[in-house]
Amino acid sequence: MSLVRSILIRARDDWEWIDRIPTIRLYRESNDRVRALTVDEAKVLIEQLPQHQKMTVLFALATGLRQSNILKLKWSQVDLTNRFLYVEARDFKGRKHHGIPLNDAAFQVLMSQPGKHESRVFTYKGQPLEAANTAAWKKALKRAGIKDFRWHDLRHTWATWLRKAGTPTHELQILGGWNG
Repeated sequence: MSLVRSILIRARDDWEWIDRIPTIRLYRESNDRVRALTVDEAKVLIEQLPQHQKMTVLFALATGLRQSNILKLKWSQVDLTNRFLYVEARDFKGRKHHGIPLNDAAFQVLMSQPGKHESRVFTYKGQPLEAANTAAWKKALKRAGIKDFRWHDLRHTWATWLRKAGTPTHELQILGGWNG
């Protein structure tokens, strides 16, 4: 139903095909499940990943970005001089511009990527990465002995680690794009 609602909203707001959309009642998702890696689990997982996926996972753990924002990241969004990256509103879940300061780990990942593709940051064999939840990802999880873990849980891990490091809630909300 969420997909249907999204299509109808786009048909009204972006394409102007319709004037109004019907009320679509969405079911609340259970937020009972929160899974975050320990530092040791993360190290083992990273050791098991192929190099191109290793870089995306390290970047996710350093920035808290969603999978789609990482896979679609373009060099034009990255300001290495000021150590900052920008996600356009149309590409961010909250539909607002989002800026992320690049910590040392994120910066180092980006510094390992130039020259692999003219516009996209993360690649495999010279082509932009299109998926992260691949057979290689699943095999690495299995080899690492990590169960009940999804790619999106890297975002939970990032947030958990920041909170444990003492990042105030309001700052975490801004960094994660959860503010307003």
